[in-house]
Amino acid sequence: MVFFFYVFINLLVLYLFVKMKKKLHILEIMVYWMVASYLFQNFSALCYMNFKTLIIKDILSIEFTHFINRIILYPVVLVMFLIFYRRADSLLHKFSIFISFLLILVGLEWSADYLGVITHVNWRIWWSFSFWFFSLLFLVVVMKLFRRVLFQGGLNI
Repeated sequence: MVFFFYVFINLLVLYLFVKMKKKLHILEIMVYWMVASYLFQNFSALCYMNFKTLIIKDILSIEFTHFINRIILYPVVLVMFLIFYRRADSLLHKFSIFISFLLILVGLEWSADYLGVITHVNWRIWWSFSFWFFSLLFLVVVMKLFRRVLFQGGLNI
């Protein structure tokens, strides 16, 4: 049941992403998707394999649910954040988008915990907020640097 719920959520988010108006180049979307996927893949792997602070049950449907969330849901939400962030015209609007997506990402992570996809062990909720805060911040920096390289042809460092 949880698997089908997350398949529906992933398809819904993917559908909304495809239908939304984007102000990003297709190459940008691919790069941001890969960077976002890389961030969450490493976070998940470190917490699961090394720190043992995340537990994923040895049930195929739960493992596959976690897999599709890592590959589709989180990267799409992060790329959608960059699209909305790029559209924002004022600092206050950018800040509100940042906080909104921070809450969405933490909510997605803890809803997965509530539904049994992952189990947090000895976890502090501020760790989730910290990870997603720095992930969003990192993606904004990556976007600014990548756009400079893509549209101006290089960096003068």
